Amino acid sequence: MSKISLLFFSLILISTPLFSIASAQSLPEPLPKWNGVMGETLEESTPYFLPTKKPPKGAPNILVIMLDDGGFSQMSSFGGPINTPGFDRVAEEGLRFTHMTTTATCSPTRAALLSGRNHHAVGAGIITELSAGYPGYNNRMDDSTAAIAKILSLNGYSTAAFGKWHNTPNDEGSLVGPFDNWPTGRWGFDYFYGFLGGETNQFHPLLVENTIQIETPKANADGSPYHFTHDMADKTIRWLDNWRALRDQPFFVYWVPGAIHAPIHVPESWRDRYKGQFDDGWDAYRQKTFARQKAMGIFPEDTKLAPRPDSIPDWDSYSKEEKQFLARQMEITAAFMEHTDHQAKRIIDHLEQMGILDNTLIIYLNSDNGGSAEGTLSGSFQELLMQNGFPPLSIEEQMRVIDQYGGMDAWGGPRLNNHYSSAWGWASSTPYPWVKQMAGNFGTNAATAIRFPRRIADAGAIRHQLHHVTDIFPTILEITGVPMPNEVNGLTQRRLDGVSMLSSFDQAGTISQHTTQYFEMTGFHGIYHEGWIAAATPYRVPWTVDPDALANWDFQTIPWQLYDVSGGDLTQAIDVADRYPKKLTELQSIFDQEARRNNVYPIGASLANQLQPSASVVTATTRNRWVFNGNNFRIPEGAGPKLTSGDFDVTATVSSEGRTEGVIFAVGDEMGGMSLFIKDGRLSFHYSMLGWHHYSAAADAAIPSGQFTVGMSQRMLENKPAGKAKVTLSINGDHVAEVILDNTVPYIFSAHEPFDVGRDSGAPVSQDYRDKGIFKFTGKIPNITFALK
Repeated sequence: MSKISLLFFSLILISTPLFSIASAQSLPEPLPKWNGVMGETLEESTPYFLPTKKPPKGAPNILVIMLDDGGFSQMSSFGGPINTPGFDRVAEEGLRFTHMTTTATCSPTRAALLSGRNHHAVGAGIITELSAGYPGYNNRMDDSTAAIAKILSLNGYSTAAFGKWHNTPNDEGSLVGPFDNWPTGRWGFDYFYGFLGGETNQFHPLLVENTIQIETPKANADGSPYHFTHDMADKTIRWLDNWRALRDQPFFVYWVPGAIHAPIHVPESWRDRYKGQFDDGWDAYRQKTFARQKAMGIFPEDTKLAPRPDSIPDWDSYSKEEKQFLARQMEITAAFMEHTDHQAKRIIDHLEQMGILDNTLIIYLNSDNGGSAEGTLSGSFQELLMQNGFPPLSIEEQMRVIDQYGGMDAWGGPRLNNHYSSAWGWASSTPYPWVKQMAGNFGTNAATAIRFPRRIADAGAIRHQLHHVTDIFPTILEITGVPMPNEVNGLTQRRLDGVSMLSSFDQAGTISQHTTQYFEMTGFHGIYHEGWIAAATPYRVPWTVDPDALANWDFQTIPWQLYDVSGGDLTQAIDVADRYPKKLTELQSIFDQEARRNNVYPIGASLANQLQPSASVVTATTRNRWVFNGNNFRIPEGAGPKLTSGDFDVTATVSSEGRTEGVIFAVGDEMGGMSLFIKDGRLSFHYSMLGWHHYSAAADAAIPSGQFTVGMSQRMLENKPAGKAKVTLSINGDHVAEVILDNTVPYIFSAHEPFDVGRDSGAPVSQDYRDKGIFKFTGKIPNITFALK
């Protein structure tokens, strides 16, 4: 074994870390003593101005950049084929960390990074949309696990977050809150600009500024066609300029775009940058990338490339036409990554122009959970087909469907919610065997670069120590000198699970301090301990959540694999469970201890939506009766009535004078949603079954004038998720139209489009009014009731 292999995970048993973080008694601190003189007259008095709270002298600025769903091997400075000059500059002028482990999914990694605690310990065992009624999975936290932004802010830092949030429970995401779990609430940011959910339409985002919902800008600041990632870079630069002009404290900026998470939306001018570069397929991608990684020192020469899982097809098993379809998916994804990194580079360049780059600690993670395989093997024009439990479509079927949207020219544009093939997600995780969700597998590592010339002398070097995203919190505290409080708002602080990375800044051979780390996500689980990994995976492939298949799995009997990482198996290529049964038993016992300490049990709670609906937050927050009016719009789908598979009635009182048209209510968009509207004097209805099938109905009779009642009802003809249903329309109680839905959407129409009354915000549900913008209702809707059965 080479010396570098031994260095990768050299460990020592210690109980006390080699770093120290000063401890403060309590936050927030009371006002300091007033030291003036208060006489009866001004002549007898001496003023005194209370000092402003400031960080320790010399505390630097902090910029944390974390992209979404990036694969470990996509960035060029990690051997990847994608041009990423922003990331590469941080790497070349700082350090590359090859083993920054994540939690394997979005919300949990963000919660762990910001809190410094393990994800289940702060209730983030799963994304907010799938919260469950168990402590490790409810996405609730309190001030006993105060976040880094809150601590920095209470110590005088200016703090701001831009981009994807995904740590606010779904039912709290409306304009009336509550706001405790918003970025500017308990999480401690002074300013927020972005979106609250797990993904967004990059061309029509549901934007929030602080706690106010705002309309999507018409264009970027430079006048180019609007794209959210570009916009958030514009807003960050503007915030920095205002900070420079108006504040004298250092800043903490958390810059986390929704890219490259699906929908993979790329500005048209960027889409052809990688044309033809992936025609040789994912097997060749793996071989070429791995060769570059070894040549760069990312991995030792004797490292083995993990074999392709049986579930990933050989590239040459596809026809010429199928290969063209699949290659185009990766071209668009690569363009999305380069475009995203370009926006990050704009911010880094701006810091240099401001003269503060070298006084800014930059931590740049290319992913929050590893490369995504949720696009299914054929890729997907609508990524939520998978999340709704539908079986993957064939390439032939997909090509037939997207013809109605403009064919492959629409891939990457605003009309599709496209995602690339699972096999590309796997290739993007080279040299590891698995991907996002697969906790305990290093394919969920984030390629990480850190730049801080005040402390890093070994510019351009590589570090192989194992770290976890929880380590970022104590690293920031040690670099800034900001003390860790014992209490925040009267609550004793839970210990940090992360350890500082500073010792690895100084020397390549420094012993890793993160000796043990458990993993669990959507049932996949594992444990790292002193150079060994034990992992219970796979029990399913991560590109399907078929309810029937999930119901047949017993998480307690999933077979475990064992990998000797410190012995040279850096890619988890060789399962040695049969060779070292006692070691496996030891690690399983450690996992159990960590699971109990961190509220990981019950395993499977992250899939409660399918496995135990009574524990699902979707069930717990569902009301049977909702009453709205025309002032209710831009409501997150998860905060409004559940209009997917199920029986319900809608009754709207409508009043108008003259020409009446517009949307009465809408949820979702063309890729999944429903809309009840009036156009050309006719009551109309449109239903998009996740963009796969479309259903419409329109009344023959014209609408009456003045005030009248509009009704819509959905009745399931098959009592099951995604079952057939009948929709009927009525005016003043009289039946006027109906349509049969061969399938209904079982769980969610959209992960980024709102529920609206009186308009259709964002992207439209129906092409019948695409040219009319939000198609605002011209009359009044004093009352609309949704009664769920």
